Parts: sequence; C-alpha cells; structure tokens
Amino acid sequence: MSRIDDLLAEEGAAAERSEISEALPEHVQVSRPNLGRTTVVSVRLSAEEHDRLQEAADDADLPLSTLVRLWALDRLRAEREGGGSVSERLARLEREVFQRTS
Repeated sequence: MSRIDDLLAEEGAAAERSEISEALPEHVQVSRPNLGRTTVVSVRLSAEEHDRLQEAADDADLPLSTLVRLWALDRLRAEREGGGSVSERLARLEREVFQRTS
C-alpha cells in the first residue's frame, strides 16, 4: 500500500477504537453497524444513474450505500440459492433499476 493508504487505514482503525463521548444526551443511542466491514468498493456511475439510485434510496428511507449493499448481497444470496447466472440477474437488475422512462 502507499503511504496515504497506510495513513488512511491507521486513521480509520483509530476512529473505530475511539470511545463515544459521555456528553451525549440520554436519548441518543450509539450505533456502529459497519464496524465489522473493512472493505470499500468504489463504483463509477453517471450523474443520472446516481440520481436514480439516490431516489430509490430516498424512497426506501435508506442511505444510498446501504441500499446498494443490500441489493448486492441479495443478488449474491439469490445466486447461491439459484435463480439464474450472475449475468442474467445483472441484466434483470439493470432493466428494473435503470430502465429509461419514455
């Protein structure tokens, strides 16, 4: 890894180890749902594709990254359980998500 990658990894690990301030109001519940997730995947999208995904995430009341992660993991699960090849499922997903409206 490069020096920058090493530094980012160190900073990320330090942030995950840090304790939450005791000054938080009692009604605030601390959650770290991604603490065990260590890999980030970057995907390039057009502005239109991003907007459409963001709209779907907003409709589902989820952060965009959560929606994409759920969809990807759901497809992996479905593939493992059967239901078509990855390319067939991806083509079906693209039709459902990115279908252009006329």
